[in-house]
Amino acid sequence: MKIRGFMVIILLVAIVVFFLYTLKSGEKKDIPEQIAAFSSTKQKLTKANMSSLEKEILSYIVSYGTAPQSLDDIRFSPALTTGQWDVWGNKIKYERLSDENFRLTSAGHDGAFGTEDDIMTEY
Repeated sequence: MKIRGFMVIILLVAIVVFFLYTLKSGEKKDIPEQIAAFSSTKQKLTKANMSSLEKEILSYIVSYGTAPQSLDDIRFSPALTTGQWDVWGNKIKYERLSDENFRLTSAGHDGAFGTEDDIMTEY
């Protein structure tokens, strides 16, 4: 029981110190900048996933002479299975445009395709 009370006091002290530090350092102005940086990082990570996916598709085209009908035709390495998803948890959409061309689209932050926040690559 004494240990539990001690842990609660330590936790409360840590919270108070954190809030005092935040108030004193004046980092309130930086919060919008940090949010924008976080959003930018999400977009960059999604683009990196799409780039890895694009390389797998190009490898398929080199091997079979044609673009796959769907992503189900490609055998992904275990490391790339997360590359089929964007950072918002939506599956990246693959569209076969011709035997050698394709388009990859992430629905972006809003999760809906065909909106201005979509991230698209075409090869």
